[in-house]
Amino acid sequence: MTQPPEGRDSRARLEAWVTETLPHALAYATSLLRDRDAAEDAVHDCYCRILRKADAYDLARDGMKILIRAITNACIDRAGRRRVLASLDEGIPAADPRAPEPAAAGMARELAEAVEAGLARLPLAQRAALEMKSLGHSLEEIAEVLGISSGHAGVLVHRARQELARHLAPFLKGDTA
Repeated sequence: MTQPPEGRDSRARLEAWVTETLPHALAYATSLLRDRDAAEDAVHDCYCRILRKADAYDLARDGMKILIRAITNACIDRAGRRRVLASLDEGIPAADPRAPEPAAAGMARELAEAVEAGLARLPLAQRAALEMKSLGHSLEEIAEVLGISSGHAGVLVHRARQELARHLAPFLKGDTA
């Protein structure tokens, strides 16, 4: 049985929306959970819930906001169930011709590990606010997703940046011995 043309258009729009939003959604969830597998599971669950009710939403207008809110809540739920967050280990294979020089790769890896450790130390609400801000969301959007005032969202971002800067200061000054 073939789908009517409007059904195919709707499906194509949904597929295009998922294709467009998936990289951002997965990166956001990974940054919150610090575990790619758990992030993939959380994002998958969120897409399933949203797509089941896709006809009730205007995904073109509000889809990313709804998705980020769903991912935030799913990650908070998972973090509440599992307090110990695993770290993410992604390296560049040595055989990759695009791989940087060993010294530069080592420095980049150390910086990435320092940033990761600094982010992991942040409370989840601060980390979520900072990650959303780094993805280009406004304070109003962050506030709406987290269910707080925009002023409080600004405070979360500010405190997260301060704490991350404090954590990275020794590394950036070269005092990491």
